[in-house]
Amino acid sequence: MTRLTQGWLIVLFFLLVSFTLALSTGPVKLSFLSMSPTDRVILFNLRLPRALSSFFVGGGLALAGAIFQGLFRNPLADSYLLGISSGASLGAAVALVLGFTSPIAVFTGVSFFSFLGSLGALALVFYFGSQNGAISTFRLLLSGLGVGLFISSFVAILMIMAEEELKALIFFFLGGFSSSSWETTLLALVFVPVGVLIALYYSRELNVLLLGEETAKSSGVNTKSIQAIYAVLAAFLTSVSVSVAGLIGFVGLIVPHMIRMIFGADHRVLFPLTFLVGGTFLILCDTIAKVIIAPSELPVGVVTSICGVPFFLYLLKKEKGEYGL
Repeated sequence: MTRLTQGWLIVLFFLLVSFTLALSTGPVKLSFLSMSPTDRVILFNLRLPRALSSFFVGGGLALAGAIFQGLFRNPLADSYLLGISSGASLGAAVALVLGFTSPIAVFTGVSFFSFLGSLGALALVFYFGSQNGAISTFRLLLSGLGVGLFISSFVAILMIMAEEELKALIFFFLGGFSSSSWETTLLALVFVPVGVLIALYYSRELNVLLLGEETAKSSGVNTKSIQAIYAVLAAFLTSVSVSVAGLIGFVGLIVPHMIRMIFGADHRVLFPLTFLVGGTFLILCDTIAKVIIAPSELPVGVVTSICGVPFFLYLLKKEKGEYGL
């Protein structure tokens, strides 16, 4: 049995364990062997959509992080640190405060404005983070920090303007799945797998792009097109995740880096494993958030930050500007 096969089996095992914990853990203890009608309502109307939401949001955020790290060839790139998540939250906040929500979801509602916000933040980070066509870690992090803080100030203004929407805005800042329903879960169920398939379809081209633009061009890869597709795709995955769960950080930083350390930087392997491990990681974080101060509940964004900040500082200390650390 190869190491990759063993890795897949381990990932799938922990995914099964995480789902079991998520479905059985909560204020009401459930036994899958003997369930009352009330237990079934709790399981299928509350816990199952919450577990699915956390899985697809975690997978989407982790995949977005892997894409950004591949594009910038730097393990410190992440949608949260680059300010892309802040842009998505600003778009969602604008939709909520100004009443641009819609029952037909993505095209006229919160998700659409969240996507626009993430694209705007991405454009600003690219503009300020590059110099003479080159992107350095230092400029990238500073531009991401600046864009994120700038956008957050506008979200603060919207929070002051908001009245009954204030609770929803606070939810977007803290991030969590306490209000998950089948309606919100459906968005992630439909669009995140589409993003995964697109990422996998162009993964060979991204592998070639890691060797340098000149090498990629000589191999017949349209570098500008691939870069644009992946940048928009990562922004899209981030916006969908923010629409469903709010602002959750560091999933896209921790998971892709760990998978790359173990299995290498081949994106045909990296992308699917990152998606599965990211989903598993966020399910476990959400389960911890439910029980650590029970009967109250922590926002899951707090749990991921507690895990992610030390990891980020560790990477920042040892980062040498190389993609495959």
